[in-house]
Amino acid sequence: MRYEKIGEDHHIYVEKGETERQVLRVLVKASFELARPVGLGWFHFKDETKDEIQMADEIADQFIDLPPRLVDTVINMDYVQGRQCKTFIRKVAEGHFQLANHSYERDRGIPEPFFERAKEILTGKTVEELISTSYMYRGESLTLRLQEYGFERQPGENDWDFRKRIFPDLFPEDGDRAMEFLMGGSAAEWDERDKMFYFVFVRQNQGKPSRQELIMFAKGFAVDPLEMRGRRQAAPTN
Repeated sequence: MRYEKIGEDHHIYVEKGETERQVLRVLVKASFELARPVGLGWFHFKDETKDEIQMADEIADQFIDLPPRLVDTVINMDYVQGRQCKTFIRKVAEGHFQLANHSYERDRGIPEPFFERAKEILTGKTVEELISTSYMYRGESLTLRLQEYGFERQPGENDWDFRKRIFPDLFPEDGDRAMEFLMGGSAAEWDERDKMFYFVFVRQNQGKPSRQELIMFAKGFAVDPLEMRGRRQAAPTN
């Protein structure tokens, strides 16, 4: 499988020795593996079984339409088992497909990690637990996703300052998503320390927190929680 960006969209090509169904199947699986639920009600999402972390072939095939019956759409994944997939792929020609970038990027950021995971699946590489999607809260992915909410990154603004700045304005609109942006990760990937910060915030701000309370909460982190979580996960365990 090969992919490249042409204009605004990514194009996918079936290579020698591969079939269209094989390539489309790994794209479906990769989209599912890297998609995350929306909101904070998924704290125990990590407790899923292996079969729920990885999609089985027969389930993946249900999202593949070959030959396409609806115009030229071959993959149509909106929300799957609560996960925000937003993956729509059409057939351009034999062995040639195109991802609808805008639909994907506005909710999930840049698609390169998705394509790379699909290539790994094609080679037989499996996973035993959730793959980190922290890239969705960094760099261009962060910029693309927050643009969907009407926020623009200021010149020279780093990721953490950007996330802190928009938090008080996004929270009244979508408190769950605002908290995920502030924490720099899907609630499904938060560890116990992250959850503790969240529950402290809930206890201290019963009802509707004021803008000043939201600003002070964001400023209360000495270090970007995304970076701290990464350090904790990398630390050796006894």
